[in-house]
Amino acid sequence: MFNRRHFGPRAACVAVVGLLVGTAASVAEPPALPPATKKKVDFVADIKPLLTTHCHKCHGTSKQEGGLRLDRRDEALNGGDSGPAFVSGKSAESLLIKYVAGVDPDVLMPPEGDKLTDEQIGLLRGWIDQGADWPKDDKAAADRRAAHWSFQPVRALSPPVSKAAVHHPVDAFVRETLASRGLTPSPEADRATLIRRLSLDLLGLPPCPQEMTEFMDDERPDACERLLDRLLASPHFGERWGRHWLDLARYADSDGYEKDLPRPHAWRWRNWVIDAFNRDLPFDQFTVEQLAGDLLPVATLDQRIATGFHRNTLTNKEGGADKKEDRDKQLVDRTNTTGAVWLGLTVGCAQCHSHKYDPISHREYYQLYAFFNAADEQDVSVATAAQLEEYARLKAVHDVARQPLAEAVRQYREANPADALAALEQTKKEKVDPELQKLEAALAKFDGAGPKSPPHQAMILSESAKPSPTNIHVRGDFLRLGAEVQPAGLSVLNPLKAIAGSSASERPSATASRPNRLDLAKWIVDEANPLTRRVAVNRIWQHLFGRGLVDPPDDFGLQGAKPTHPELLDWLATELPRRGWSRKEMIRLMATSATYRQSSRTRMELSTVDPKNVWLARQNRFRLEGEIIRDLALSVSGLLDDRIGGESIRPPLPSGVADLGYAGSVKWAESKGGDRYRRGCYIFFQRTVPYPLLMTFDSSDSNVTCARRERSNTPLQSLTLLNDPAFFECARAFGIRLDTDVTGDPTTRCREAFRWTTGRELEIAELETLVRLYEETRGQLQRRPNDATAIVAGATTPSGSSVDLAASIAFSRILLNLDEFFTRE
Repeated sequence: MFNRRHFGPRAACVAVVGLLVGTAASVAEPPALPPATKKKVDFVADIKPLLTTHCHKCHGTSKQEGGLRLDRRDEALNGGDSGPAFVSGKSAESLLIKYVAGVDPDVLMPPEGDKLTDEQIGLLRGWIDQGADWPKDDKAAADRRAAHWSFQPVRALSPPVSKAAVHHPVDAFVRETLASRGLTPSPEADRATLIRRLSLDLLGLPPCPQEMTEFMDDERPDACERLLDRLLASPHFGERWGRHWLDLARYADSDGYEKDLPRPHAWRWRNWVIDAFNRDLPFDQFTVEQLAGDLLPVATLDQRIATGFHRNTLTNKEGGADKKEDRDKQLVDRTNTTGAVWLGLTVGCAQCHSHKYDPISHREYYQLYAFFNAADEQDVSVATAAQLEEYARLKAVHDVARQPLAEAVRQYREANPADALAALEQTKKEKVDPELQKLEAALAKFDGAGPKSPPHQAMILSESAKPSPTNIHVRGDFLRLGAEVQPAGLSVLNPLKAIAGSSASERPSATASRPNRLDLAKWIVDEANPLTRRVAVNRIWQHLFGRGLVDPPDDFGLQGAKPTHPELLDWLATELPRRGWSRKEMIRLMATSATYRQSSRTRMELSTVDPKNVWLARQNRFRLEGEIIRDLALSVSGLLDDRIGGESIRPPLPSGVADLGYAGSVKWAESKGGDRYRRGCYIFFQRTVPYPLLMTFDSSDSNVTCARRERSNTPLQSLTLLNDPAFFECARAFGIRLDTDVTGDPTTRCREAFRWTTGRELEIAELETLVRLYEETRGQLQRRPNDATAIVAGATTPSGSSVDLAASIAFSRILLNLDEFFTRE
């Protein structure tokens, strides 16, 4: 302790500086490494016990701090986030030795418990200097994570044989499970429910009255199969099932972030998706084209457009944005999305450290990341030669036709209006007032009506000729680079090799020996991969039953739930490739089962034994998505424009919503004509200001992949259906249609209107209630004619009665708000 009486201020400063210098000197002089042992070191006898005792707690089966694992030979040799843990023959340079010897005073391993003795460090040094021999036949302790059910090979199973007459394989699996729990299946739903269920599940549209009548009258034993085939062949199938895929792909029509600029060509990839579903592109090829269509031999334009799947990432175009950081965020998103969509794994948990639960190391995460780090974004021309040729022809015709008017403008500019008029008369053109402004306006109008050049942009990925090296990002920080890694798959799954597509000699020299995205895609759809097929069939099941056999559908890892019917899941997974990876075939297989055709009515005994219907003793009843609810309203009202594909639309937006965008960036020019009434899957999705109707009904936000939408039940949903201008417009059109097409008394009108909206006949009590409601509404409007006039707003029908028409509109508004209208039974 210092004594001020003995030290003046200057002396005290000198003393303190001396202490600090001494401390610095001691830090600068690391302790000498214990010498390497001279004896022959045996890994099993000398090194393995040492690693087990001192290292496996932090670098073993359950935990891999710093991405380093020392209980497995291959992973130990790979090293961790900071690079190789040891270098054969160079113990003094090995991080393992430096850390256990305390060369860096801030890093001393192990951090807890007994430290290694000089003799133990000498053994490690000797082992490394002698070649770090680690026998290949040495088997580390069994890894319970790798033994997880989803990482095991898909089992080849046969449907169970039942004493009961069960003819469908899906039913055989389900009913065996029900019987084991003392449960019985529900009876088949009535015909009206079945046709509406199938129409909603496969097309997202209600059956029209004629279709319902034909199906109800069809007494053939295969009537349901015939209906199913017709629906699968409809071009609206691609819209319905393509919308599911857009959720997975985080599709949007804008960049995101504050500026959120529009992406005018994003819809081209959406068109590809709809078309791929309609032509039943096999799922393995569907996968390959989206991940690596540009790398296929002689890739077509459509196959290159398919890679737009990974152009759906957010893009930050702010002036001060760090481009390197933004690119890293995009690559992280592409890596995470690929893992979730095709493998059903939360690989994103390994971005900052090795996965806490699943066997995915920090290093392996960046090995997957490396595939996408070798790809560049590119916008390409999509105009075909025929389109360009036709445009050139039309433009030539237009140029000839515009010459007289252009000549008139030229002559007037030269102050010779008389000649300008003469030129127009000679070509029998309509005379125009010889004023320059009007002449130029006429020319501009003429040119505006001329041929338009074909759209020519699509957003794709392309392989970089000189891919940047990929390093581990320590703690997920793109500025803290760790060891360099090469593209590779996950060690817990099937091996990945650079064998796909072109030969090594045909690849760019920089990538001749390294796997590329095509190899990644082939690895994902390889039948040896135990995850992809399970994830794919589970997703189809989810869309047909409202819940997957594995739920949630994007976590097949240790934190996810076990399959409710594991044998059925694996049998379906084997059927997918056996049926040519056809999703339509798998849908047909599931939808022809008695399990699918069951009634969804609740049963008292199930409410306590199986309230969530996990064991499938009935079908599930659930509310439809926002897009489909809007589609239903447009369809029954007669407003729906059912054109397939094309650019995104902008239906009416509630007042003030566009103002929420940054600095007036949201330019919402309402679509005109039929575009205003196109299906919900075509609505322009602005990430920062999404269409309110969609978000009210739990649409995905398009910022990250969405494998399952939530289904909330809120007052705002009811208010939207009642008051949203789009729904009122549908109610008005429905009322006009009802007043025009249905003649007769209120009873007939109520019966037909209900059948159009719900697809079933009214029961007697229900009919009496609706007729009374209709008549009360009509009576109120008779007493308040001004209200009737406001509701009708100038529309007329054959009846000529504004009160009758207004009553039909108000009644239609009620029907479009019924729970049964927007619920799939």
